[in-house]
Amino acid sequence: MKAKAILFASVLLVGCQASNKDASQSASNQNPPSANSLAAAGDLDWLMGPDGQTERELWQVVSEGLEMDIPDNERIREQKEYYLNNKRYLQNVTLRAEPYMYWIISQIKERHLPMELVLLPIVESAFNPHATSSASAAGIWQFIPTTGRYYGLKQDKWYDGRRDVAESTTAALDMLERLNIMFEGDWLQAIAAYNCGEGRVLRAIKENEAKGLPTDYWSLNLPRETQLYVPKLLALTDMVKHNERYALSLPSSNLDRALTRVEVGQQIELAQAAKMSGVPLTKLQTYNAGYKHNVTSPDGPHAIMLPTSNAKQLEESLSSGDINLVNWGEHKVVNGETIEILARRYGITADSIRQANNLTAQVSAGQVITLPISGEYINQIATQQTQIASNSSRSASKVKYTVRAGDTLSSIAKRHNVKSSDIQSWNKLGKNSKLKPGQSLQLASNATSTRTGNTKNSSAKSSKNNSSITYRIRKGDSLASIAKRHNVNINDVLKWNSKVTANRLQPGSTLTLYKR
Repeated sequence: MKAKAILFASVLLVGCQASNKDASQSASNQNPPSANSLAAAGDLDWLMGPDGQTERELWQVVSEGLEMDIPDNERIREQKEYYLNNKRYLQNVTLRAEPYMYWIISQIKERHLPMELVLLPIVESAFNPHATSSASAAGIWQFIPTTGRYYGLKQDKWYDGRRDVAESTTAALDMLERLNIMFEGDWLQAIAAYNCGEGRVLRAIKENEAKGLPTDYWSLNLPRETQLYVPKLLALTDMVKHNERYALSLPSSNLDRALTRVEVGQQIELAQAAKMSGVPLTKLQTYNAGYKHNVTSPDGPHAIMLPTSNAKQLEESLSSGDINLVNWGEHKVVNGETIEILARRYGITADSIRQANNLTAQVSAGQVITLPISGEYINQIATQQTQIASNSSRSASKVKYTVRAGDTLSSIAKRHNVKSSDIQSWNKLGKNSKLKPGQSLQLASNATSTRTGNTKNSSAKSSKNNSSITYRIRKGDSLASIAKRHNVNINDVLKWNSKVTANRLQPGSTLTLYKR
């Protein structure tokens, strides 16, 4: 089934947003403007040179806007040395940061905030929207769940506003403005409080006041992380401002890479938005990391963030075509599968599976359940698993076993880690067939790899009887492609690597695999 796309308030280049009511009213009165028309109208005037026509380099604008004093002390020198020893890392981060920086700088300029704040996500997350800390802080601004909710970032089973670049930027700058007022215009104290909490900084100030000590940031007794946090930002500030002095190569910018936002008006899968806009799906997923299941939230938001150069194509596709209704896929449970195994395989949470199916107990073999992700994705994984199983079945070598005195079907099956019913099938034995010493039986040597459901037995066999290898994830790898390449089962890979999920494979990370 398809539904006609509802399109409104299409492109927003800056952070200020109309209410839902205003947006829906404007939709009925006018066609959505294009990204280029908004850029030309002056939303990015700060990027233009004195003649109003020449586009300046993004990092030049940043460099010229950096005004904080940089003291020469050991804490800052230590951080500079770290960055100088890791220039390649810093260059990669600045390249990754560019699409987001246009959006952030527009808000900073509008609010008249220090340009230094645009560098804060480098310290926080290396501009990675998927970043998650050990304290459950998420997104480029690293909000913990409670603070995110306090600043209006919606978090539910479909959407996490902490990973939404537009919404989290608004929340982060709201928070920093509030902290700056609280600390009477002292930006270093405000930035420190962003890291460790306002209460901790206020207590440190009171402690120094009671002792008659200075209360500037450098004199405060703060957690070790916070003692390094502000110096990291100031070290970056000095290096960006004087990049030639430090031989730091900053990437050339291109306004076409600037992110903008298209409001679709209804649910849409990111895969379809990628096809309609011409943006690679992996990039669109990164730019829209707030959507947990690669689909916009049923009750909103429905906005898609993408480069300005692709916004017009998406708008035209939405205006002239249809959006597929989002239909969730179904999965038939096989022996050995659990809610937790399915959650890891498909990259969703176990709770979302329970909620989608009103489950209060574990799933059972043969049960058909609904998964809150696209049916296309489920079919893709299922097809890949079937191919793996088929290849394993074809390559399984037969071994000959001679029955000994005292043998039973169950004892032979247990010894060879197969099922009694499989032995009966391979040898055309009836249920009541008696085994005789000297009788010859055919067994499949790697039979456990042909049954996608029996993950417990196959995993145990692989881990106990076979040597392990360490596989380093490469760009473009998927859980299914890795399993197929090594002739193993996806369920086994998940069991061997408990923290892995299907859509969170990071290039450079490693997996443990057991070779047969």
